[in-house]
Order: sequence, then C-alpha cells, then structure tokens
Amino acid sequence: MELNELKSTWQVLEKTLERGNQLSAAIWRQQKLDAANRSLRPLKLNQAFQIFFGVLFIILAGLLWSTKPTAISVILGGIFVQAYGIGCVMTAGMVFSSLRRIDYAASVVEVQGGLARVRRAYGICVLVAGLSWWFLWIPLVMLLAGLVHINLYAHAPSVIWVGMAIGVVGLLGTYGMYVYSQRSSNVQLRQLIERASFGRSLHNALQQLKEVRTFEEEILT
Repeated sequence: MELNELKSTWQVLEKTLERGNQLSAAIWRQQKLDAANRSLRPLKLNQAFQIFFGVLFIILAGLLWSTKPTAISVILGGIFVQAYGIGCVMTAGMVFSSLRRIDYAASVVEVQGGLARVRRAYGICVLVAGLSWWFLWIPLVMLLAGLVHINLYAHAPSVIWVGMAIGVVGLLGTYGMYVYSQRSSNVQLRQLIERASFGRSLHNALQQLKEVRTFEEEILT
C-alpha cells in the first residue's frame, strides 16, 4: 500500500513538474515574441517618417507645377521628385501591411514567415527610398532651382553629369560591398551589412524568433 501511494505521489509530482516546465516554456516563448514585436517599433517609426517625407516631396513637386515650368530638364526633375515621393509612401505602406499581417499567436515558423515578408518589403523600401539618393539629389536640386525660375541644367550642365557619374560609382560600390559581405567568411561583417541594409530592429526581431525556434527544436529532440 505504501509503495502504491509512493508511486502515485511520484506520478503526481512528475505531472506537476511537467506542467510547470510547459508553463515556464510558454511564458518564455511569449516573452520572446513580445520582445520581437517591441523591437519592430523603430522600424514602424522609420516608415512613418518615410511617409511624411514622401508627402513632403509630393508637395514640393506640386509647388513646382504651380510655377508652370517650361524647361524640359526642370519638368523631368519635378517628375522624378514626385515619383520618389509616391514611391516612399507606397513602399512604406507595403511594410506596414506586412507588419499587420503577422499573427504572433501562430507558430514560430509562421511568424518567421511573416517577418520574411516584412524583410522583402523593406528591401524594396531601401531600394526606392534609400539607394535612390545616389541620384535623387540631382532632380531635387533642379526642382529647388526651378522654384525660383532657374534652369540648373542650362546654367551648369557639368554639375548634373558629374553628379550622375558619382551616383553610378556610389551605387556600384554599395552593391559590391553588399555582395562581398554575403560571400565573406567574416560573420561580423556580414551581420553589420545586414543590419545596415535591413535595419537593426528587423534583425533583432529575427534573432529573437531564431532563439525560440532553436529552443523548441531542442525540446522535441
């Protein structure tokens, strides 16, 4: 009788410990998911600022159209600036849409898939709103000059051509650095370029989920 009671007590203790471990694991998982969600706040703020600047550039283009420019170069400058503003708003909207579609109550794999979609959207955002600045400053300066009825290309065409040459070199250099970092065995360099390209907040969120997935895989094995 005492042996049976001991076995029964031990089984109850084992079940209690198992439930306690499961509860602790669930709490830890939720904390990691919450941390991943919080780490995305800077990304959301960044996209909000991007929308603001996109609207600002659209307004600048509108001001240029109100002056009724006739020079082709000035008109082209206004078109590029307005297209940039629209692109900023659209790509930021893509990132926000991807963020809203993440279900943190789902499995870690599904959440990682959601963040992968955010990463792809943000990659497009970087191309449109970030790397384009190697060239965008040229139409922006042309637009600002056009607002005071100055045709920059007619007065200083060398500024435009030299700026375009610098932009080509800068863009190729940026691309070359990214490709080199991806092929390099230097993990620190790869992570540095990754954070610079896709943002520290998105990188941190992915790291949080990677820890959760690794932990769950260790439990299963």
